[in-house]
Amino acid sequence: MDHLVDFGRTFLGLAFIFSVVEKVRGPTAFRAFRDAVVSLAPPLRGVATPTAVLIVVAETTSVLTLALPATAPVGFTLSIALMVAFTIALILALRRRAAVSCGCFGDSGSAIAPRHVGRNAVLLLAAVAGLFRWAAGDTAGVGRPSAGLVLAAGLAAILALATATLDDIAALFANGRS
Repeated sequence: MDHLVDFGRTFLGLAFIFSVVEKVRGPTAFRAFRDAVVSLAPPLRGVATPTAVLIVVAETTSVLTLALPATAPVGFTLSIALMVAFTIALILALRRRAAVSCGCFGDSGSAIAPRHVGRNAVLLLAAVAGLFRWAAGDTAGVGRPSAGLVLAAGLAAILALATATLDDIAALFANGRS
């Protein structure tokens, strides 16, 4: 439990870095993300571009605040808010049976599915656990470099990569069943 804050900071930070990079890697990528915002939340049609920019800024802010132990609680709190909003949008779109891509980690071409809600639940759990551990006095690796810290960061990096490539992993297993 000593490194849960470190794990959460690394996992969430990397996941949001992957997300931001995929959304802003070019004008086409950003337009695809903006269109995904409208597809997931049709009432945002008139404010899709500002909403998409706000999401990218919020995700970037989450990364920056998670990077520093002193601001980690802000990063965890912002991550919780983002994951709750994203999960609600996914659930509402699934209930509407909208066959849209979420654009969360770029335009994978995959329609949203329950696995995306599950992915968000894992990210939300990491943010909540990190915030609670921080509140309980876990000082996020300050003054305690150890093999445990390296292991926590390594596992977080692997999970963040798996999170960012979830649609690719799902397609790989789906193709294996054919």
